[in-house]
Amino acid sequence: MTTLTFKKTVTVLVATGFAVSLVACGKQAESPKKSTVSQDTATITLDFENDKKVDETKKITIIKDQTLLDALKENFKIEEKSGFITSIDGKTQDQAANKYWLFDVNGKMAEKGAADIHLKKGDTVAFYLGSF
Repeated sequence: MTTLTFKKTVTVLVATGFAVSLVACGKQAESPKKSTVSQDTATITLDFENDKKVDETKKITIIKDQTLLDALKENFKIEEKSGFITSIDGKTQDQAANKYWLFDVNGKMAEKGAADIHLKKGDTVAFYLGSF
């Protein structure tokens, strides 16, 4: 084998190896990775008039350890002050009438604020304008 043929062979082998490594890297980047973040769903209902009739229901995707307040902000138009929800989708509480946004989690009145409650798979949260 001559020096010129040897150099061509080495060049072709190096180029082929480089091309194969690029393709392998490209395939690796394209393949979906298994997520370590668990995604589950919860259901949120809204009763704007507190007449025990659901005005809106939304099944939302939650991320592990996500707070209720963060989930609300991602799925509804929310206004809040210091963690207290003052408006949901344009429906504002009425302090003069002593009506505030209250909520139940899985049928029980919440003992914490929305910023302190972490949603879990299958949770049902019902918001309503009520008095306390």
